[in-house]
Amino acid sequence: MEVKITITGTRKALNTWKIATATIDGKEFRIQMVLFDEPSKFGIRKGRISKLWARCADGTVVINYDRGWDIRPATAEGKALLAEITKCYN
Repeated sequence: MEVKITITGTRKALNTWKIATATIDGKEFRIQMVLFDEPSKFGIRKGRISKLWARCADGTVVINYDRGWDIRPATAEGKALLAEITKCYN
């Protein structure tokens, strides 16, 4: 399963959100995430990602992490997406 992630922008609020798209076998996902400067106990796997949200093109949320899991990835695509995001940004 090939995952390609492209950062499409950043948005400054209280935190700086990274906005991205990912493609997995031709299926597109929208991603938003907030990264700490250093690894943290609040990050995914004690890493830099403190907030992560991803949804399919049909609107289904496949990942939601806000200093803790709200929606864990349940599909093979969601798990592959999380693996690639943590590999690249955590």
